[in-house]
Amino acid sequence: MARDIIDIAAAEIGYRETGNNQTKYGAWFGMNGAAWCHMFASWCADQAGAAGLVPKTASTTDGMNWFIQKGQFKYKGSYTPKRGDFIYFKTGRSHVGLVESCSGGTVYTIEGNSSDQVKRRSYPLSEGTITGYGVPNYDNLNTGSSKGGNQSGKNGKTKSQKKASETELKYLKRILAKKEPAVSKPVSFDVDETESLPAGIVTVTINNGKNKFEVPVLDDLRVVWERKGTPGKLTFKAKYDKKYKTAEGNAVLVTVDKTKFFYGFIFTRSMSKDGIMSYTVYDQLRYLKNKDTVIYKKKSADQVITMIAGKFGLQCGSLESTGYVIPKKVEENVTLFDMIQNALDETMMVKNKVYTLYDKVGKLQLSGINSMKVNTCLVDKETGQDFEYKTSIDTDVYNQIKLIYKNNEKGTFDLYMAKDSKNINKWGTLQYTDTIDDPDIGKLKAQALLKLYDTICRTLTIKGVIGNKKVRAGSLVPVTLNLQDIKVSNYMLVEKVTHIFKNREYTMDLVLSGGGFSG
Repeated sequence: MARDIIDIAAAEIGYRETGNNQTKYGAWFGMNGAAWCHMFASWCADQAGAAGLVPKTASTTDGMNWFIQKGQFKYKGSYTPKRGDFIYFKTGRSHVGLVESCSGGTVYTIEGNSSDQVKRRSYPLSEGTITGYGVPNYDNLNTGSSKGGNQSGKNGKTKSQKKASETELKYLKRILAKKEPAVSKPVSFDVDETESLPAGIVTVTINNGKNKFEVPVLDDLRVVWERKGTPGKLTFKAKYDKKYKTAEGNAVLVTVDKTKFFYGFIFTRSMSKDGIMSYTVYDQLRYLKNKDTVIYKKKSADQVITMIAGKFGLQCGSLESTGYVIPKKVEENVTLFDMIQNALDETMMVKNKVYTLYDKVGKLQLSGINSMKVNTCLVDKETGQDFEYKTSIDTDVYNQIKLIYKNNEKGTFDLYMAKDSKNINKWGTLQYTDTIDDPDIGKLKAQALLKLYDTICRTLTIKGVIGNKKVRAGSLVPVTLNLQDIKVSNYMLVEKVTHIFKNREYTMDLVLSGGGFSG
């Protein structure tokens, strides 16, 4: 080999993804945001000058089949792996790594996307998830210039890389163009104060096969909704009674003041010594925690949701059209939640619009947040019993950005810096460091990251708000409060809501973001 692929891989150990699967390997491949274990292995081969001798793919299935079709695949048990081999885990999971060495019945590997980073791992040769090994013919390495494949343009970038860079550049410019104060200016609310206060009368109906019955629920029933990556959750307790036979998977419907409020399925039951049964129920978003490998082309985020729902038997309601068509995406061994959120994040980058996915009484819904305003719920000192307002520079706050580009042509490391000297004097240096693969975006990305992170992190939690059936995670609610250093008078985004029915009272706990706050 012109260079040892394992030496290159070893130099990457400790590299971590940023955000959700955002890596230099994904940027190199042109599919940043997808699962990156095979893109890492292919990148290492490319850096070693062995690009034509191994598959260039983001799919472990395609990678293994590439070796099989060339007669260069060895199944577990029939072969002792060697340094530089590709090790495929296709039995019970979907993963790939590079073999660093093998001795004493143990294979030692270097793997990308292992706990979100590049890591050394080791396994017994009998490890159940190992399927076999791709064996590149490094002896045939041609160190001359490569022909064919993706044609490179300016700065040696492929067309797909160039397109990805252009998309990121547009997004970074939009961030820098925004002129928002730390806390938004007050807005006028169109609050509807004619709606009567809720009685908070709750009924819980369980459907167990042919049997359908209402359960006499004890105090403290709770429904929790979060905006991203978490299913809706219902918890309640009831006195055990053999008349009410329940089982895991039973459907549960909650109504509040005769309005359907929550629909889900029993996942956990437990009984204490005093005969009290405790139930945990999730809505159908729970099934989005399943993992899968999916490759799709030319689909918008709402079409991705429809595709996943059809595959897993989920019920869809109204899915707002997101407009932006994603050219191609490879989602390898990731949760369905992540697949959908990746599509929504990419749409947000291009369309500058935020969407929320939620379950509405048994139907998947997708809505833009501007269509989720709740003008019948004014949050102020009168309607909320207590609040916690916290400011911090301890987490996700940076006043100096350092981006590093490895310039292989010059054999140097090029630095792109942005800093806020005023905040450095106040807080000390809080530095964010990362690597980039495209020098064209270095300066702009450093400035954009500084704008995003160079601000005090504010969190606002309000407890004991008068209950409102229309409020869910993703809703916009009007808030007017005087805090220690600011006055809030704006619509704020509900990141999490807990609906609490206790002691014949209906209240909510809210975690809010927006208007200078981070949820």
